[in-house]
Amino acid sequence: MSALRKEAVELQEYGIEKDYSPKKRIKTKKKNNTFIESLKNSAMIAITFILGILIVYNYAVITDKQMELNNLSIEITNLNSEIDKYNIALESIKNTNSIEEMAKVYLGMNYPTRKQTVFLDFTYGSDTTEENNIMAKDENLLVGLIDKVRSFIR
Repeated sequence: MSALRKEAVELQEYGIEKDYSPKKRIKTKKKNNTFIESLKNSAMIAITFILGILIVYNYAVITDKQMELNNLSIEITNLNSEIDKYNIALESIKNTNSIEEMAKVYLGMNYPTRKQTVFLDFTYGSDTTEENNIMAKDENLLVGLIDKVRSFIR
């Protein structure tokens, strides 16, 4: 008696009937199941790997953009400090005291003296012009002396 028949007889004794025949085969799909399962596992691992690489790439792009922003902010700070330096230099150049000093020292310029100024008299008559000329000469000496002392002090 074969093993299948022996099992069928034992099952009949317990009240369970099963038809076993040597012609019927029990089909096993283990090979197909294992292949499909391994394919599913491989696909899941590949998808996880690709997603991991995408996440790392996005972080690299974000870090690169952040570094560019930091470099630009440092450059802006440097340019603002350079603008401040130029503004300070410009203010010192625009200072009237420094312009006056440069004109006196480098160009030899001074304020005009009383001798260099010409006064015009628009009065009518010849009586007052002669007296004014004599007094103007005396005043010119005194004014010239005062102008020399003032230019020496400056």
